[in-house]
Formats: sequence, structure tokens, C-alpha cells
Amino acid sequence: MAKSKKSKSKAKQKNPAAEPEVKVTSEPEKKKSTGPYEFLQQVQREGSKVTWTSRNETMISTVMVLVMVVIMSLFFLLVDQIWRTVIPFILSLG
Repeated sequence: MAKSKKSKSKAKQKNPAAEPEVKVTSEPEKKKSTGPYEFLQQVQREGSKVTWTSRNETMISTVMVLVMVVIMSLFFLLVDQIWRTVIPFILSLG
């Protein structure tokens, strides 16, 4: 137990030689200004890196979304109809 206390006290001590020096400058660094032509070139380069989906993948995803919309619509219609009959029954009990 005494050994762990010694290691904790050593960890709390700071070594000034291990800390990096921080240089303080009076002027903040100015960022390079980008012109419109260079900006459009950068946009074109980034756009070429994008992996675009194929027409087939887009069609499959669209059909899947539409099927899920129909399924969820039917589910909520069913739940709504159940509540439509259950709520008046519960209110008539009181």
C-alpha cells in the first residue's frame, strides 16, 4: 500500500524539461486567400473523390423506401382502428 502512495506522489510532480516550449507571437497567422477559380478546382477534385451510387442501386433503395412506407402506413392504420374501438369501450366503463 505504501508503494502505491509513492508512485502517485511521483506522478503529480511536474518535469519542466518534458513540457514543450510555447512560442508567443504578437501577430496571428493569416490564412491564404483562395480565389474563385482555385475554389472551383478544389470543389471539382473533391467531387471526383465521391463514390456515386449506380442507377440500379438507387432504384432498389427507392423501392425499399416505398415498401417500408406502405408497411408502416398499414401498421398505423391498424393501430388507429384498434384504439378507435378500445378507447370508447374504456370510457364507457366509468
